[in-house]
Amino acid sequence: MSYTEVLERKSEILKKTMENWILKENRDGLNRQEAHIYRNMLKELHQNEQELHTAREEERPEAKSAQDAPANREPVSQGV
Repeated sequence: MSYTEVLERKSEILKKTMENWILKENRDGLNRQEAHIYRNMLKELHQNEQELHTAREEERPEAKSAQDAPANREPVSQGV
């Protein structure tokens, strides 16, 4: 299992867990400890999504090299 696959799986698990926390918050509310856990999980989800994005970008070197190459295209005028 590659690093990207691990991050994707972790993201799925975090999203499902966050969904459960949101349902609980809407149904019963959260006490201080639960709210703290919820905020930390949300931070972890965002961090994981950023790592996943970075890992996917690193796996596609041809896409990155195409972005780094100078564009020799003529501008296209858009009629209004």
